Amino acid sequence: MAVAVPAARPPRLWRPSLIDGYLLRTLARPAVAVLGVTLIAFLLELTLRLISELSANGARLGFLFGLVATQIPYQLGLALPASFFVAMFIVIARMDEDSEIDAILAGGVGFGRIAAPLILTGVVLSIVSLLLAGFLQPYARYGYRAVKNAALQAGWTAQLDPQVFINAGPDFTITADEVDATGRSLKGVFIRRKSKDGEQVVTATGGMLGLAPDGKTTDVRLNGGAVYVDGPRGTGRLLRFGTVSSREIIGGDEELKPRGGDARELTIPELLREMNRPDALIPRRALQAELAARLARALAVPFLPFLAMPLAMAAKRGRRAPGIILGGAVLIAFHHGVSLAKNFAITGAAPAWLTVGGVWAVMVGFGVWLFLSSRRRPGDTPVSRLFVSIDTWIERRIKIKPATPKKGAMSLTGYISRILTVRTLAALAALIALFQAIDLLERTADILQRGGVLEMFRYAGLRLPGMFQQSAGFAVLAGGLFTFSQLARSSEMVVMRATGLSLYQIAQRALPTAIIMALTYIIIADQITPRAEQALSRWWNESAPAASKSAPQPQWFRIGGDVVVARDATPEGALLGVSIYERGPRMTLQRRMTATSATYAPDGWRLHDAVITDVSATKAENRRVSEYLWRTSLTRDEALTLFNDSYQITSGAAIRSLFGKGPVTRTPAEFQTRLHRTLAGGVAPIIMLLLALPAALGHQRSNRTWPVIFGLGMGLLYLVVDGLLTALGQTGVLPPALAAWGAPVAFACGAVSILLYAEG
Repeated sequence: MAVAVPAARPPRLWRPSLIDGYLLRTLARPAVAVLGVTLIAFLLELTLRLISELSANGARLGFLFGLVATQIPYQLGLALPASFFVAMFIVIARMDEDSEIDAILAGGVGFGRIAAPLILTGVVLSIVSLLLAGFLQPYARYGYRAVKNAALQAGWTAQLDPQVFINAGPDFTITADEVDATGRSLKGVFIRRKSKDGEQVVTATGGMLGLAPDGKTTDVRLNGGAVYVDGPRGTGRLLRFGTVSSREIIGGDEELKPRGGDARELTIPELLREMNRPDALIPRRALQAELAARLARALAVPFLPFLAMPLAMAAKRGRRAPGIILGGAVLIAFHHGVSLAKNFAITGAAPAWLTVGGVWAVMVGFGVWLFLSSRRRPGDTPVSRLFVSIDTWIERRIKIKPATPKKGAMSLTGYISRILTVRTLAALAALIALFQAIDLLERTADILQRGGVLEMFRYAGLRLPGMFQQSAGFAVLAGGLFTFSQLARSSEMVVMRATGLSLYQIAQRALPTAIIMALTYIIIADQITPRAEQALSRWWNESAPAASKSAPQPQWFRIGGDVVVARDATPEGALLGVSIYERGPRMTLQRRMTATSATYAPDGWRLHDAVITDVSATKAENRRVSEYLWRTSLTRDEALTLFNDSYQITSGAAIRSLFGKGPVTRTPAEFQTRLHRTLAGGVAPIIMLLLALPAALGHQRSNRTWPVIFGLGMGLLYLVVDGLLTALGQTGVLPPALAAWGAPVAFACGAVSILLYAEG
């Protein structure tokens, strides 16, 4: 009797299940939200830089939108993997908190099966990232260069900021002591034109500026002034005028280079085609390094779930906050590691597949190892166990000792302050270490060219104050989030609230730590960071290899009523190629002093090999002297600062410049904003503490991830808004007081409102 054998079922193709759809729907909303916030933050930071750059070059701010728009593909490529990771962390942490992961695993679904839709999403995003990096970003990069070239070469806008020197062409410099809101009605005008015979100096009591329809011709109308013109063989002519008008054709002549001269502006097919050409203009190793870097960044996205899931699925008593910080550190290190490996490949130190591929392999290997190590007990990894051990050690170190009759028990204020201080210092150390590592990764090759490995310690030491200033506020935020989350998790917050303590009273007990951090911030930001940055800039320029040194740019500045230009400065503080223009009560030229060099003396500066031009009511006379004393309040350190790339100054230097005792190259609004920022910047740690307080509202059965994400997001938003308002204040768009205090006051009111709502 024959037995019927059932036919074998054909293999089923994978198709989404209910779990897949649920995970993808749950992931979509936070992914879009985080991507939007991250992209806006990146674009705001870019906008701050572009506003300052366009203003410094006298270019139209109308080009700002075009410049920002061309950077969207690049910024989107940076934000995409970070947003995907954060969104996965939020979703997996919430599902684990609500025991949904446990229910899915109990239903027989494997840990890897949960990761499948996330990996598939990563593959899709990897393709999107490859399209961005391989096709859109090259054209966007060229578009950015084209718009920037148009902005800088389109000509001067015929608008001035007070006391700012505009080099509106290679041979034309103009400045005014006072300017109205339009930037075109001037008082105390100074113009210097260069010619083959020397220079023409025009000074006037007042004037008006206008711009012709062609956008490059500037109408200059001056009244009540004088014109001095150098003649042949050291002679000079003087002309006084009541009213005079002239036209200046002012615009750049730098030609825009076509796309393709840079490997970053080539699409992937163009890179492959150039690599096969024997007559390619770009070295083959540079093309290979660029292609490898793009592929490495795109192919890393599908492996992000292997990193995000174990870090988010910490044990119930584990610590998730360090997990998201570690994940962010890995992503940042990977991004900068690829850039460093790419530079090594371009120099020919090693092939691109070895350097860039090695960084990719390390990142992917770490993620896969972390994922496989948590398959038996999801969320329990060597990294999570390390975090728990560190946190347990910290808890033991700050544990309250039993009360004794002699010493008494620790007060609640001391307990909260001690926990907050330890966690804030730990977060500060971690942030500074992270920023230092990223900075050193980018600068290693340049530092080694300036003296070897030991110079890295000098570089790191000089950057340390700036790193502290950059990290202090966020460290208080992180320390507050860790502290209040721990107190809520251990039910200590419930006990405090049950005794009648409000959130305000709890905040008061944590306030001493924030105040100490704020005072430290003010001292370092006002006195130490500017000096360290200036020393770093000076060392960096002096130790640069001869091949990479560029010719110094002449520096214009005011000191008192004098207008001064110097060609260069020596490391000892001597000025080279100095011209000093002294003006009379009506701001017209009364003396010009030129010298080959000037050295500092206790009673002023000694001009060497000087030519003095005395301007009277009807004529100008030249005389040559071997040495002449220029009496001025300018110091040697201030002169050196003028030639530094970093222009950070102390509040004392800002006050000296505002009152005419120090050199002036910026608007009064910038100095006034700097003075307000001396105190307003120190408020940041206190604001961050208030933003961290909502984390205290959690409890054992609540979702403690969202308060942490909310606090981090609000902290980042505060830093961005504060920076944007400060930039607007420095450019004179906003009053200095509003620019400096707007963000602290607004966010403080917002944080207090949230606490009022919570208390209600």
